[in-house]
Amino acid sequence: MLIAGVVAEYNPFHNGHKYHLEQTRKMGADHIVVVMSGDAVQRGDVAVYSKYERAQSALKNGADLVVELSAPYSCAPAQVFAENAIKLLAGLGEGVVSAVSFGCACGNAELLEKAQQRCADLEDSEQFKELISNGLSYPAAMQKAAESDCAEIKDILSDANNILAIEYIKAAKQFAPWIKLMCVERSGVFHDDMEVNGDLASATLIRKMIRYKTNLSKLVPELPDSAPSYLDNMDKALLFRIMTADEDLVEELPFMTQSLANRFYKAVQKCPQSVAEFESLIKSKDITMARIRRMIMHLALGICDLDMHVSVPYGRILALNDRGAQILACAKNRTLEYDTSLSKLEKNIDCRRVAMLECNAVRLREICAGDEFSNEYTRKIVLTK
Repeated sequence: MLIAGVVAEYNPFHNGHKYHLEQTRKMGADHIVVVMSGDAVQRGDVAVYSKYERAQSALKNGADLVVELSAPYSCAPAQVFAENAIKLLAGLGEGVVSAVSFGCACGNAELLEKAQQRCADLEDSEQFKELISNGLSYPAAMQKAAESDCAEIKDILSDANNILAIEYIKAAKQFAPWIKLMCVERSGVFHDDMEVNGDLASATLIRKMIRYKTNLSKLVPELPDSAPSYLDNMDKALLFRIMTADEDLVEELPFMTQSLANRFYKAVQKCPQSVAEFESLIKSKDITMARIRRMIMHLALGICDLDMHVSVPYGRILALNDRGAQILACAKNRTLEYDTSLSKLEKNIDCRRVAMLECNAVRLREICAGDEFSNEYTRKIVLTK
């Protein structure tokens, strides 16, 4: 039995995701476990639909077991996101998940492994260390370091999905060396493409089309009936949180540098009238919008730098079918605890902290959708045959 792992956000689940799961099956996977972001996503936003609805879509279209990647790890830079996702796959026990399948623009696993090794070498260079110390993000610093070293690697690092793939490879080597690579080349559209190609479109475009109530029937297997969530529905509340944050709180945010903190304070002093205006005041050539948005989400959810240095403490199961139950039955030597019940997973202070942060993310997404608050401790998971 070959069990493959997939790391995803499914924000929302679309035909490209369905294609990826189908290709993973064609490459030999009998069972598929998906590690999926909870209600806070990597780009620094709330998910457009709840994690339960997205998990249900995944189960209907090829996944067997869906495990949550909780805040703070789901709303984090690529290296933190990928490392903790791989740890969740590895936590099922050595040899249980024997492959990780990922979609990327490159489509060449050998070249991606070469890129990962070259990135590892560049991390020790003085140039890279200086770029990081000057406040650049890891991908931006790596791209600059690669400019004079290897144009081929630089091109690979220009795509967000390739960067994630490299981080999956790096994390698997460190935490799950038995996991092999299954590389599925993205078909038809690429990350953040804003044009439809046949029955495929990027998640970015689909979220925009959902907002403008465009017909999506040919681009997604289905969409939930619930109202979508938009962070700008909380614009004034988020702006209040930004404008009233004290210096100690700001400087304890993840990946905060003095340079970024200074830009934060200066932006606040200019009295922006919206979160978008605040973001534009901080944005620079070396500070990406994703980094700024994650910073705002961290502030809203109460995530601090220490949270990013504690490994994922458990795996919460969001959905499974009979094959998913078979995966769990194989996982006799788990190194992490997996359960559907949040109360059963709260074994220590680290577990309780992660549970609290994910509950905060759920509440924020619900407010952004105009929903009533739900109870994460009594919520039923998705079960199918």
